[in-house]
Amino acid sequence: MDNFSNYRENRGFNWAALISGILMIIAGLFLIRHPGKALHAFVLLFAIVSIVQGFVWLAFYSRFRYFVSFSWLSIVSGVLDIIIGVLFLYSYDAAGLTIAYLFAFWFLFDSISGIIFSWHLRDISGFYFWINIILNIFGLLIAISLMFNPALSALTLIWLVSLWLLIFGIGEVIAAFARR
Repeated sequence: MDNFSNYRENRGFNWAALISGILMIIAGLFLIRHPGKALHAFVLLFAIVSIVQGFVWLAFYSRFRYFVSFSWLSIVSGVLDIIIGVLFLYSYDAAGLTIAYLFAFWFLFDSISGIIFSWHLRDISGFYFWINIILNIFGLLIAISLMFNPALSALTLIWLVSLWLLIFGIGEVIAAFARR
């Protein structure tokens, strides 16, 4: 029997959605209230993920060195990831600055890509083309301002993550009640 035919059986209150939604809302509010601690948490998370990813790359090499001719790159990536992770663990300030600049460069590259790939819209619709060009130029200006002010970049990152947590947390709380 498919999932749609037993819809009535699957109805009820979704406790998991409610709990995850409340936790997301609390985390979002915490990030807004304590941006310095939030940046330290991002640094710690990034460091841990980098170290784990380094070991994953090293495991990739040991498993695929006979099948992939350039698998030696996984050793280089693995060692660099582990070094970066360890450095981030020991220097929160430098790590926070690095993350702020990475965020600014992400905006920069994304905006440049948006401008480059906007040209295909010119043949489809002049209106959408110009709107896309204007928005991406605006994104480019934001990226440049973030690169010259890393504190603003870090704060912007924290605010975006906070808003994401709040929006999706509220969505999860609504979803918890929706299946009643």
